[in-house]
Amino acid sequence: TIAAASYIEFSEIAEENLSMKLNPAELGFDPLNLGGKTEEEQHYMQEAELFNGRLGMLAITGFAIQEWFLNSAVVDQIPIFFKPLNVAMEQLMNAQ
Repeated sequence: TIAAASYIEFSEIAEENLSMKLNPAELGFDPLNLGGKTEEEQHYMQEAELFNGRLGMLAITGFAIQEWFLNSAVVDQIPIFFKPLNVAMEQLMNAQ
């Protein structure tokens, strides 16, 4: 029983080490070839993806703070952002 338990433990440790070494960008899924051809381009795209993700998280945090501070939903404060594009453009054109 101790041998079986140690085998299970060591196999899980090996799987964890493998999963820590895997890079999601290196799994071959890039159907539109947006990842870049050279290593420099790939690094640039990875950095851009991180930056845009962090910017999105800051935007959502800003929305949450705005809702908390003003005690009303962001959708009610700036509804133009939450409408279909054709409706928003039509309202902007008719506002002038």
